[in-house]
Amino acid sequence: MKFKLLFSFAVSICFIGCSSSDDIVETPTNNNPKNIMFIGGINKYYALDSGTGQLKWSFSVTNGTFQYSTAFYSNNVLYVGCTDKYLYALDATSGNLIWKFKTNESIESSVFVSNNTVFFGSDDDNFYAVNATTGELKWKYSTGFNVSSSPTVSEDIVYFASDDGNIYALDQNNGNLKWKYYAGDIFNSSSASIVQNNLYIGNRNGNIYNINKLTGELIWEKQLGSSIENSSPTILDGYLYTTDKNSLYKIDALTGNIVWQSYSTSYSSSPYVNENYVFVNSSSGNIIVIDKQNGNIKWQKTIYSNSAEAVATNATVFIGGGGSNYIYALSENDGTERWKYPINSTTTSAPVIINKDGNLVYPSKSGGRN
Repeated sequence: MKFKLLFSFAVSICFIGCSSSDDIVETPTNNNPKNIMFIGGINKYYALDSGTGQLKWSFSVTNGTFQYSTAFYSNNVLYVGCTDKYLYALDATSGNLIWKFKTNESIESSVFVSNNTVFFGSDDDNFYAVNATTGELKWKYSTGFNVSSSPTVSEDIVYFASDDGNIYALDQNNGNLKWKYYAGDIFNSSSASIVQNNLYIGNRNGNIYNINKLTGELIWEKQLGSSIENSSPTILDGYLYTTDKNSLYKIDALTGNIVWQSYSTSYSSSPYVNENYVFVNSSSGNIIVIDKQNGNIKWQKTIYSNSAEAVATNATVFIGGGGSNYIYALSENDGTERWKYPINSTTTSAPVIINKDGNLVYPSKSGGRN
């Protein structure tokens, strides 16, 4: 398993409100419960009331952490990976275990569910497709190194990156290779974002790639200042947002040209973008909220976020506090604390929200990104 610092690195989309895939960002949940926040910590996975911060349930494991894998919600089931090598299917109402599936190493990849199939990667160098109802293996595909980058599905193809330096496109029904593109360095937790026929992703060599999702051919690449391996790109209204160690970038998604560049002491998460702001974290412990039109800082707050990833909906920002051992809900406009929930561990996990309108909101890191 790759070495990761809980206090330095983690990771962070909606086309209509935050990041991208040619699916949607906020997905109706068909009259399922509303105002729920799902988030992982060390040894526990939590469901909280997103309006009040009260605990609904928690699910415990003996050894392992849910810090890295972001859950996917489907038909009142949460699917999430753990560093104890298991993928878990949990009842989203009660937190009860439905089934679990074991791989040979930690699961840091987030999850995508499509056609009753759960897609995810493992640090055992394999990419898996598992029956969402039974937990039985459908197929797996072996790569040359860890798969901690998260998958996304578009039409009949599942896309993911491996730390062998390749981006893969597989037939989601049988795992047959459609194409692969060699980018020459590891992706770590940077995951692909798809808009129409364009696949965007960055990696350790500091490049952002725009690749034709149908053919695997390079459309453009842009060299930024340093590694992008801990940031997944967010696409909104024709612009790409991403971070490297020292800067947040707004980039023209069509051409790759930089629109603005916002400097910080050390950005350490993927950006979450909505109609007004960009939300991002720094390894100094601050959540930073930036005006997406000009790149100016709107507000920042020290919560020792330690690379935790934010999600914003209903004028509220939800985020794990990392070193402060709290989960927070903050006013999107000025950072005023709405509530905080104490946990007995750090958390750099990214939250998944079912908001007050019954829509699902995912972070950029997630396979369920919108």
